[in-house]
Amino acid sequence: MCIFAGASKSDLKILAEELGETVNDSHKLKDLKKIILASKEYDEESAKEWMNTIINERKEKEEIAERRRQDEIQMAERKRKEEYEERKRKDEMEFELQKIRLGAEGRSLNSNSVANQNVNSTQIKPKLEIHHLMQKFNSDENDISLYLIMFKRLAKQAEILENTWIIHLLGLLPYDVAQLTAREPDEIVNDYGEVKKILLKRYKLTPEKFRQKFFMHNKNLGSSWKNFAYELRSFF
Repeated sequence: MCIFAGASKSDLKILAEELGETVNDSHKLKDLKKIILASKEYDEESAKEWMNTIINERKEKEEIAERRRQDEIQMAERKRKEEYEERKRKDEMEFELQKIRLGAEGRSLNSNSVANQNVNSTQIKPKLEIHHLMQKFNSDENDISLYLIMFKRLAKQAEILENTWIIHLLGLLPYDVAQLTAREPDEIVNDYGEVKKILLKRYKLTPEKFRQKFFMHNKNLGSSWKNFAYELRSFF
């Protein structure tokens, strides 16, 4: 019959149930048609309109599901590409940073060899590794000005040669901070003073940020009130 044109088994099952008939998944397509036509509630015109509504609703749901599926596929593909690009970018940046470190180290050793022919290996190597003395810089928690002052002080105490400071500093900077310097020319990125200017310009705390840190700063467990007062004074 024409009222069943384009109808699926699920459509017929819904129509049969709407007519008050009891059906289940074991009923075949032809069985469902017979049940519908034999129903006491069956009226051809009403059934035809009802059938069209059921088919249209089913198709609309299928279209929505298909669009959602396509959106999920596109999102997954976009995420895959973004992750690939991010890995590629990080690998390239790490490669550039490694070149900078090796280049600075090589120039440092060459200049040190020319200027100090008789300096032995124990004098070249610092007494202490600075990464054992300082934590990595955290732009959310640390003030870059104070961090660089502390770095300079500890570098001198560890007897690290000044022309190798940049190598040690890069090792203390997280990836997102170190990449700022990686974009600069060699003559800048190998100069501690120039790198210091870049970091101060980008990460120096504003007066408002100092105010926020002052009011949000809490006393550490086990720390004395005297130390806490000193920590608060460091914000001014």
